[in-house]
Amino acid sequence: MDMAIPKYPSVAGQWYPIGSLCKGDARQRIENTTVDECREYAALLEETGFSLVSAREIPSGVSFAQNLFYEYENGKTRVFVFFDASNSTTLVTGEPFQALPIANPVCAEEGVAPTVTQLAVNLGMCYAVQLKNGEFILIDGGVASEEDERLLYSFLKEKTLGANPTVALWIFTHAHSDHIEMATGFLERYKEEVTVKAFAYQFSDVTKVTVTMENMAEAGKIIDRFEEVLAKFYPTATKYSLHTGQSYSFAGVEIEVLCTIDDTYPSVYKSLNDMSAALRMKFESGRTVLFLGDCMLGTCRRLAHTYGSYLKSDILQVAHHGLIGGDRYLYEFIDPELCFWPTAETVFLGNYTRHRYKYCLGEGGCDYNAYLRDESIRKRTHYHGSKTVTVEV
Repeated sequence: MDMAIPKYPSVAGQWYPIGSLCKGDARQRIENTTVDECREYAALLEETGFSLVSAREIPSGVSFAQNLFYEYENGKTRVFVFFDASNSTTLVTGEPFQALPIANPVCAEEGVAPTVTQLAVNLGMCYAVQLKNGEFILIDGGVASEEDERLLYSFLKEKTLGANPTVALWIFTHAHSDHIEMATGFLERYKEEVTVKAFAYQFSDVTKVTVTMENMAEAGKIIDRFEEVLAKFYPTATKYSLHTGQSYSFAGVEIEVLCTIDDTYPSVYKSLNDMSAALRMKFESGRTVLFLGDCMLGTCRRLAHTYGSYLKSDILQVAHHGLIGGDRYLYEFIDPELCFWPTAETVFLGNYTRHRYKYCLGEGGCDYNAYLRDESIRKRTHYHGSKTVTVEV
């Protein structure tokens, strides 16, 4: 566990035991700390041989402070430092050195108008962002389905500018079967027809986490199969470890990672949904698209408190298929004009009369979905996952 990462200095901080959530990592969590102590730790990392890769400050949900994000490396180890101003908490993640996001890539000439597409997979979610150079960024997949594999390939082939589609990056928010199994099959089936340059994800080591409502042995098999396919058929593709505070740059778009499993250490989880990442894309047009993956109630509220009005976005992928886990407080900050619902409309509009609103399965009521659907608040455009829809951004 000792990765030669210095211990965080704090006068009155509340320490949690140093531990691990993923393969080969080491984590620290310190509550009741300050922004100055976080900056002192950043200086300490440099004093002990780490080089600064990136530093970012993002407005927080409290008016008097900023969230801080640092990324350091020394050739063997990477260290991510996140100061959550709203909770006066610093989270430190150390891991073996891996590839780093390209800060300022060379962008090809514009070839197409950038778009975001919600694909009509049978179950789960899959989004395709076409960049101005014709390449794609994909987000998640669906349940194991040859039909959905063919759907995704047909879409990419139809839209591609070259002989074969090129995926610049495939992001996975979390490791549930309805988010990675179709992708696993697709990557094996179309390994000769589709080029994938890079992958970005951070999955827990199932032997290191406590999950109360899932069969983690089965989850481990799904993750192992996914990673076996990547190792066998995409050995030269770049593998990024997805971390809170990261920024990725591609042709005409910036991607910022708003939350990951980093933020939850230490924790007992109900399901892998509690480890879902959330991210936002900002295009050269100024349009923003926020993807919540399967973030549940706790994560949604943490996002709202952590970032507040900074989360305002034009387009929203509603949390967890719009069925459970969202939060009105978060959605009021985002206030989207267009909503992607990665679930069939017939499912979403089912008559769940035992709840205050019929629009979801519950968890503290469903007023978050009613808020998005209430045209007296704002008229919004809604697209459900039963039909493939492309929106220009």
